[in-house]
Amino acid sequence: MKKLLDLIGRNAKLQGFLTDNRDMLLKVAAAGMLVVAAFAVYGISGGSGETPDAEQTVSVEESKPQKTIICVDVGGEVRNPVVAELEEGSRVEDAIKAAGGVTENADLTDINRAAFVADGDKILIPSLAGTADAYDTDGMAEAEAGPVADGKININTADSLQLQELNGVGPATAEKIMDYREENGRFQAIEDIKNVSGIGEKTFEKFKDDIKI
Repeated sequence: MKKLLDLIGRNAKLQGFLTDNRDMLLKVAAAGMLVVAAFAVYGISGGSGETPDAEQTVSVEESKPQKTIICVDVGGEVRNPVVAELEEGSRVEDAIKAAGGVTENADLTDINRAAFVADGDKILIPSLAGTADAYDTDGMAEAEAGPVADGKININTADSLQLQELNGVGPATAEKIMDYREENGRFQAIEDIKNVSGIGEKTFEKFKDDIKI
């Protein structure tokens, strides 16, 4: 620094230049200091040059979309019938799990476990014994009344000898009627007996007023 001042003192021209342009040189020096300060601030703030506004900062948790909860009534052959709270977009399988799963008597044949559920849905799991119980109840009532009641023969419960009492029905046809019942289940209407091989419209007309289901 001292050498620089001695050089300036010995050089009249340089001294005159500095004196004449002092204001300009001060401005240049000030601008240089501002540039240095700006770089310092830039490095500290990570390149933004601004301090983050606390009110504009949103946490990760707050930015996540809130999940909608729906309620589904699950009953029937489940271990714990319940009004389950599920996330929107859940399926029938999720509702069944929320009810503790199905019992050993559950019949899932007609249950679409992949179907979506909606708020307020009622999911009822049927029982395997439901259909069988209905038939058993009918059978008990018919057994009490007997296969022959009110002068009519019940084609769902009558044995071979009772069926042969019908006009036009012999031993072979009676066996066909019983075989049909075993293979296809109970007759749902008296007209269904015409599905049995050997019983046509003419034969049916002979005994239709003497049979029932």
